[in-house]
Amino acid sequence: MPRHIAPSKTESALLPPWPQLPDGAIHVPGTAAEFAQARAALLAAEALGFDTESKPIFQAGQHDDGPHIVQFATPQAAWVLQLRHPQALALAREVLATPAILKAGFGLDNDLRILPRRLGVQPANVLDLDKVFRRHGFGHNMGVRAAMAVVLERSFTKSKRTSTSNWAARQLSPGQIRYAANDAHAPALIHAALPAWEARQPPLPPNKPPRQKKPYRPPQAPQQFSPPNTLHSSPITRWLLRFFAVLCLGLGIAGVFLPGLPTTVFILMASWAAARSSPRIHVWLHRHKLFGPMLRNWEAGGYVSRRAKHSAAITMAISAAILWWLAQPWWAPMLACTCMAAVLLWLWRRPEPPTTP
Repeated sequence: MPRHIAPSKTESALLPPWPQLPDGAIHVPGTAAEFAQARAALLAAEALGFDTESKPIFQAGQHDDGPHIVQFATPQAAWVLQLRHPQALALAREVLATPAILKAGFGLDNDLRILPRRLGVQPANVLDLDKVFRRHGFGHNMGVRAAMAVVLERSFTKSKRTSTSNWAARQLSPGQIRYAANDAHAPALIHAALPAWEARQPPLPPNKPPRQKKPYRPPQAPQQFSPPNTLHSSPITRWLLRFFAVLCLGLGIAGVFLPGLPTTVFILMASWAAARSSPRIHVWLHRHKLFGPMLRNWEAGGYVSRRAKHSAAITMAISAAILWWLAQPWWAPMLACTCMAAVLLWLWRRPEPPTTP
């Protein structure tokens, strides 16, 4: 499907103005009789233009109790319902929930999200005209102005000042009433002219077959790590091993931030000592976000990840450079670098965990 560019605001303004409703065809019900007449007319329609208006919010965190206006229209008339009236709320709820009536409008995603909360019903048989024009190659948000120019070859203008006015006011101004009526009347005219316009368009490509949904697999509970029963029989030895585990753990944590301390080696020694002295420390190490994968790789086959090898090499190189720059005499950095090289050689000789396809 070729992409189409919607007319710009300047291009649309060059077209003849669109046919607006006369004032007598715009209804704002306020009495029981007026609501009864509106209900009879709306429920008799097969299709309606539809939109909502809400009082704007200018402060973050301010409660949004909109929409405050719901408007419907046929090509011949429009109804502006102020939801502060219980009769208007009930009528809007009834019309929107009736599947026999098609409700057409533009940019309805937000309306469909907030209306169930406001009205207590799920709107039925709602057509977002933006999606219709999207199928014909136009952009994501066509909008009523561009659609009026494309389908009816007429210009449609809206007042920015009126759109941000107080729609929760008890008495709407004539400009607000006209604005709300136009927002529903224009989609009604466009929807009525849509079949003839679509008949002149190139045929749409066939719809893509829906993707096959993957079979549902219930989530599996994570496997809980169970420490092996390898506690040393001697209480004194267990206390010494526990101290050694805590010491290695501290050095391993320090190695995360300080170059030169091999985190992987110290964590492996801490796990070995904790397995023989403290099940609590052993379990905590295996469930830790950082240390757990390292220990599981080691226990699965003596694996050391490539990331751990690179991290150890970089930190040891930085540490060696600092030692050679600062340490005196010369044999001190030589001894430290020899130890680090031996540890690094041992790490890089360890196998890496297999990758899953």
